[in-house]
Amino acid sequence: MSPASTRQAEPAYQAAQLATYQRHCEGWNRHDLDAALSIYTDDAHYEEKSLRWDLHGLDEIRDQFGPWFANTSDTRCWVEDSVHAPDRAAFMWRVTGLHVSGHRFDLPGISLLSFTPDWQVSHDVALWNLADLPEQAAKDIGIDTAAAYGIPIRAAANGRGTSAARIADSLRTRQQPTRC
Repeated sequence: MSPASTRQAEPAYQAAQLATYQRHCEGWNRHDLDAALSIYTDDAHYEEKSLRWDLHGLDEIRDQFGPWFANTSDTRCWVEDSVHAPDRAAFMWRVTGLHVSGHRFDLPGISLLSFTPDWQVSHDVALWNLADLPEQAAKDIGIDTAAAYGIPIRAAANGRGTSAARIADSLRTRQQPTRC
């Protein structure tokens, strides 16, 4: 018997969770903040550990992501993988786009979501590897790695990411590799 034939049918909650997160991604792809945030309950709790964001309620989440949407364009978001349980799921995602400075970004991450019975998100713990992302992105697009640390961390941190900014500053002062 092949592995495909032994797989169980996809649980209904998995399809509902994927549909909810797809709405989120579609909002990012249309650059529509309201659509991207429509998956959250009014009292949702959003945490981003790298940036030390601890946002309570849809208004705080909107205030945090408003500048991101204002300073980016050509954004694309998609799910690369996911794991599901009846009331929660983990999504490995990627978002790419263009910062107003003209630099492209490519941000992988993971969101751990808790769902209400009507498939709204009540809690989102997002995890981005911001300590390594700027240097890797700079290498990928061939720009000076020191210049990359302000893009998009400065806009993303938006006053709440003081620890992330300190990490970026400390990494910026590392000796840069010699170009051949």
